[in-house]
Amino acid sequence: MLTLVLVGGTVVLCAVAFVRYMTANHGVLRKMGIEHPATSWFLGNFDQAFKYGVFEMQRVFYNKYKDKKVYGWYDARRPAIVVRDLDIVKDICVKNFNSFIDRHTLFDAEPPLRDNLLNLRGEHWRRVRNTLSPTFSSGRIKKMICHIERNSRILLDNLQHLQETGEDVELREISSCFTLDVIASTGFGLEINTLKDPKNKFAVEAKKVLNPNPLLFTLVLFFPEVTTFFSKFGLSIMPQKSMEYFAKVVDQLIEVRKKEGLDGTVNDFLDLLMNAETEEGQSSGKDLTRSEMHGQAIVFILAGYDTVATVLSFTLFFLAMHPECCQKAQAEVDAKCGKEFPDYDKVQTLTYLDMCINEAIRLVPPGIFLNRKCVQDTDIQGVHFPKDMIVVIPVYAFHTDPDLFPEPEKFDPERFNPENKTTRHQYAHLPFGQGPRNCIGMRLALLELKMVMAAILQKLTPVPCSKTVYPIKLSKMQAKAQDGLWVKFQLRDAKT
Repeated sequence: MLTLVLVGGTVVLCAVAFVRYMTANHGVLRKMGIEHPATSWFLGNFDQAFKYGVFEMQRVFYNKYKDKKVYGWYDARRPAIVVRDLDIVKDICVKNFNSFIDRHTLFDAEPPLRDNLLNLRGEHWRRVRNTLSPTFSSGRIKKMICHIERNSRILLDNLQHLQETGEDVELREISSCFTLDVIASTGFGLEINTLKDPKNKFAVEAKKVLNPNPLLFTLVLFFPEVTTFFSKFGLSIMPQKSMEYFAKVVDQLIEVRKKEGLDGTVNDFLDLLMNAETEEGQSSGKDLTRSEMHGQAIVFILAGYDTVATVLSFTLFFLAMHPECCQKAQAEVDAKCGKEFPDYDKVQTLTYLDMCINEAIRLVPPGIFLNRKCVQDTDIQGVHFPKDMIVVIPVYAFHTDPDLFPEPEKFDPERFNPENKTTRHQYAHLPFGQGPRNCIGMRLALLELKMVMAAILQKLTPVPCSKTVYPIKLSKMQAKAQDGLWVKFQLRDAKT
C-alpha cells in the first residue's frame, strides 16, 4: 500500500512539475500588456493551427486584434509578438534592423548544414551575406541562364508530349521535378533530368532534406532544450546522411574542377562559392570556409526547390482558371519574344507576367510568415520588444487583408500594375521579405519563373480538366492544394 502511495505521489508531482514547466512563460505577454488568444497548457496557441490550419489561423487572429499594432502568440511555451502594423514591420526590417538581425530557429543544426545563411546570426551572418551577395548580382545570374534555358526546354518537351497524348497534368509534381533540375544545374553544374528519372540519387536525397524526422522535430517544437540531448547521443533532426551526401558532392566537384582546371568555367553557384573559398592560412576575413560552403550549397536546395515549385505551379493553375489573364500574358510573350526562345533580356520586359507571378504569390505565399529574434531591448512606435523575444510578421494575413487588397480571394494581376502599387503600403506584399535579410536568391528565382513560364505560354495554353478542383482548398499545414493542381495543356490557338 505504501508503495502505491509513493508511486502515485511521484506521478502527481511529476505531472504538476511538467504542467508548470509548460506554462512557466504563459504570463510573459500579459505582463507586457499584449493581448493574445487563450492558451492551452501544453500547446500554448498551437492548437489553433490544428483547428484552422496555418493559413486561416493567421487571418482569424489578425482580424480579431484589428485595432492593435501587435498581438501575442505562444508556440507551446515560447512567447512571440505578432506585428500587424506595417510601419512597425518596416522599422523591424530596415530602420531597426540591427536590433532584429537574427532569425529565430527551432534548433541549432549540425554540420554540414550548420553554417547556412538562414541559420547564421549576428556578425557571422553579416560576413557570409556580404561575401555571397555578389554571387546573385544581375551579371552573374545572367551567366547561369544557359542552365535555366536547358531545363526549361526539357520541361516544355515533356508538356508537349503530355498534350499530344491528352494526359492530365498535376502541376505541383511536374514543377517540383523542373525546379530540382534547375537547382542541380545552376547550383552544381549537374544534369539529372528528374522528369525522366525521378529516382536519381540527387533527387532522392534532396527530397529527404526537405523532410526532417517528424518525431524529433515535434519534440524540439515543444521542448527546445532536448536539442542538447540529441547532439550528445548523435540524434539528428535533419537527415544527416542526406546532408553528408551533398557535402561530399560539393567536395568531389571542387576536387574535379581544380584538377581539370574547370573552376570558373561552369557558371554555376558552386563556381562562385569556389571563388570565395578561403585558401588555407590566407583568409582575408571575407572568404568562406569549407563548412560555410557546405551550408550554402545545402540551403540552395532547401530555399530554391519547394518554394519556386509552389509559385510556378500555382501561377500556371491560376492562369488556367482565368483564361483572360492567360491570353493577356501570352499576347505579351508574343509581342516581346516573338517565336524566339525567351532570353535573359526579353524576360525582363515581361511586366504582365511578372504581375501574374506576384498575384499568385500573394494568394499562396510559400513563406506564410517571417520571423526575427530581437537581440537587444528595443522600442518601436510605443511597442516594447525585449531582448530574445521572437517577432512574427504574418505575411499571409497581410496578403489577404481586404483593406490592402480589395476582394482578396480574387486572382487579379492588375493589383501589381504601377498605378495600383502606389496606392498601398510598400510592405503590404512580402513575397521575399524586406531589408538586409531579404531573400538573397530573389532575382534568380524570378528569372527562372519568368523564363520557363514564357517558354510554356509561347507554345501551350493551360486549361481546366476533369480533375480540376477550383476554388483551391489549401492544405492545413503547407502551401499545397488538398486536391492537387490538375490541368491539361492545349496547343496555342487549338479549339477547346
